[in-house]
Amino acid sequence: MSKETTGSTAVVPLTNGKRLLNELLESASALPARDSDLGDIQLGINEIRNRANKLRKSTKELESDGLTQAHYLLAGRVSIEEIESNIKYLERAKVLETRGKAQTHKGDLDSYLRSKKDENILSAIEQALGTAARDFDTFVNQNITLDWKQRREEVFASVLKRSLSHTDDQTKSKAKKPISWGKSFKLLDDSTSKLNVNENYLIRGKFERYAKIINRLNNHRQSLKLSTTVEDDFDLAKEFVEIFKNGSDNKSRQLFESWQIIGGLRDATSRPSDPQTFRSRIVSKAKTHLQLQFFEFVNNIYNTKVVEKGLPTIVNKIKSFIEYQKLNSNGNLLIVNGIPIWALIFYLLRAGCEKEALDLVLENQNIFKKVEQSFVPYFKAYVNSQDKRLPQDLITKIQNEFNNHIKKSVDGDPYRYAVYKILGRCQLSRRNISNIALTVEDWLWMHFMLVQDGPQSDFDPAHEKYTLVDFQQMILSYGPTKFTNNYLQVLLLSGLYDDASRYSTELNEMDGVHLSIGMAYYQLMQSSANDKAQLKERGDKFSKLLGTYIKSFKFSDPRIAVEYLVLICLFDNEASTCHDALKELILETREFSILLGKVNSAGVRVPGKIEQRKSLINLDKDFLHKVTEQAAITADKEGRVYDGLLLYQLAEEYQIVISIINRLLGEYLSNTELDQPLVEDGNTETNPILIAQNFLAVYQNVSVEKQVICKKLLKIAEIRQLYLEKDWDETLRRIEELDILPVSANSNLADTRLKAEELSYLDESLLKNIPNLLLIAMSCVSQRKEQINASAFNGLIKEEKTRELKFIAKNCVVFAGMVQYKMPRETFSLLINLEATL
Repeated sequence: MSKETTGSTAVVPLTNGKRLLNELLESASALPARDSDLGDIQLGINEIRNRANKLRKSTKELESDGLTQAHYLLAGRVSIEEIESNIKYLERAKVLETRGKAQTHKGDLDSYLRSKKDENILSAIEQALGTAARDFDTFVNQNITLDWKQRREEVFASVLKRSLSHTDDQTKSKAKKPISWGKSFKLLDDSTSKLNVNENYLIRGKFERYAKIINRLNNHRQSLKLSTTVEDDFDLAKEFVEIFKNGSDNKSRQLFESWQIIGGLRDATSRPSDPQTFRSRIVSKAKTHLQLQFFEFVNNIYNTKVVEKGLPTIVNKIKSFIEYQKLNSNGNLLIVNGIPIWALIFYLLRAGCEKEALDLVLENQNIFKKVEQSFVPYFKAYVNSQDKRLPQDLITKIQNEFNNHIKKSVDGDPYRYAVYKILGRCQLSRRNISNIALTVEDWLWMHFMLVQDGPQSDFDPAHEKYTLVDFQQMILSYGPTKFTNNYLQVLLLSGLYDDASRYSTELNEMDGVHLSIGMAYYQLMQSSANDKAQLKERGDKFSKLLGTYIKSFKFSDPRIAVEYLVLICLFDNEASTCHDALKELILETREFSILLGKVNSAGVRVPGKIEQRKSLINLDKDFLHKVTEQAAITADKEGRVYDGLLLYQLAEEYQIVISIINRLLGEYLSNTELDQPLVEDGNTETNPILIAQNFLAVYQNVSVEKQVICKKLLKIAEIRQLYLEKDWDETLRRIEELDILPVSANSNLADTRLKAEELSYLDESLLKNIPNLLLIAMSCVSQRKEQINASAFNGLIKEEKTRELKFIAKNCVVFAGMVQYKMPRETFSLLINLEATL
């Protein structure tokens, strides 16, 4: 026996202590360990944090309770010091982990499942948000197509303000792309345009005044298409001349003269056999305009400035002009009987008075024989010539005479120099006359007198060739700075209609557009085209010009926009462009009733503005049908139900129309509160009930099945009205007639189940209204029961009627229970509450 300790402390043999400790270690080794063969559970960050907190708490509890049971060991005579020394060999961390694991093992599965559930919920929410974001991006990509490349080019063009070159080389180097209206109306929607017709009262008034003229123009054109009795042509130029004739500023004078020039060219628009013939007409018309303008100027001086007038003959008026200009003071002029004879001949030619000039020459031929003996035959041959060309033998003589005598004469009469230059087209390398003060108009006239663009000009020697094309190139090389406020008139007179259109638009967009319309109406731009490619290019430019112009008022005045767009067909090859433009106008403005028409209450189709002008644009019914159908599909996709309804009616797609009406009516009935009236006004264009009634009354050739659905929806509307009027019995009777709900007192459970099964075949429009019908039926039952209880019926009758009502209510609740997944939860709760009150 070992030695015992003193006192009350019991001594445990060492061998027993080791045995107990070994058993304790063996038991500990049997506990679950972290490095078991089981697979690891992948925990999230949040779950790891939660478990760490739990372990921390359990560890603290274990540490605080570690020595509370020590008295049991003392009572068993176990040596505390000896046990403590052995325990020091154990790993404290492992013991704590094992104890913690032993205590938490039981809840591991629940914690894991709970955490996985939370993670799944969060993952589902995150996935739903991602799906919604992708769907939104897809919607944006499909419905909001932005051509960023085009936008970038437009920004560059507006910032850099790139100038347009007039040279042929640059024109040829640039590839001309045709306008594609069907792809993008923005090809004609120039971002650099700053015109706003609604900017102020003055601009709006001017816009409306011009629009009225264009409307009258189209009316006249349409009358010519539809009737052969229209005799007078519409003088578009005269209409605008009347607007500007009283203007006193330079701009008004410029436009006044420009429209006069365009009006004077109207007779030249009959299609010539070749461009060269047309250029000859341009030269002839330009000379005539300048001569008439000069004679009017001379006449005005004669009437207002000259004191001693004498007889009002043409020669006397020209003499008065010469005296007024004080040309007699020029010492180099040849004076005959007090008259500068060469100046008088020159200005008679300038005024277009060739016959009077010839008479003057013949009267004074003795004088000319002394000066220039051969001048009289030259002048006589020139005046009598149809194309104002001398015979070749006379050309040779007059040019020799000019080269040998006249051009070398230092102190010679400058007007003799000018007259000889005109008659013989002498020294064309030097076309200007430096010794005579010429106005811009005089300078133009002088050059037109030298230009020869007839068939014979092809055979002229190089030094004698001076065509309209040469003159046009010279005009463009000078540019607007050379001619100040006359550049537009110069371009028009010289046949540069394309450049005149561009220049006038730069000065004022509204005036420039209408000048271009005038040139297109009189076929000036079309006839001056050299080939089909140039004609197509000009047609595209004209289309773009009109598309740009209507940009500022196509939404506010779509009717007027149509009037301008139909003018695109002034170019015969631009009909398809015009059709595409009108299509884009329809889709952008969405003014379907104005542009495409509408259907009145009698079902008669009222034509829209486009159809009214169809004779001007070669429009067939098939095109209108396609455009209308396309617009209807677009409106339907965008949720514009009433627009789609109108368009499908115009397209005569009545099966689609009644489907839309049923859908619209079903949504209207299901979304309107039960205590609200369904028909507040008589507008058949917005109220679905009135729309449906009117459609069924007018159109019979539609699907019978869809007609039945529509009629049932209208019956639901009648039931709603009876419910508002608190006619409970009639309301229940109408619901029973509807044959959708089991509201008959004779219905049994089998009938109720059958009604519930029939809902699977019910149209969606009717199905939406089942919850409201159930609420109406239960409310009617409840209200009717209260009436019976308050009535003077005897007890048996009350019991019988109450039993019937309760039976109906029970059927409704059972029916609702069978189909509750097809209705809102709150509706089912209301039905239960209503049944409970019974």
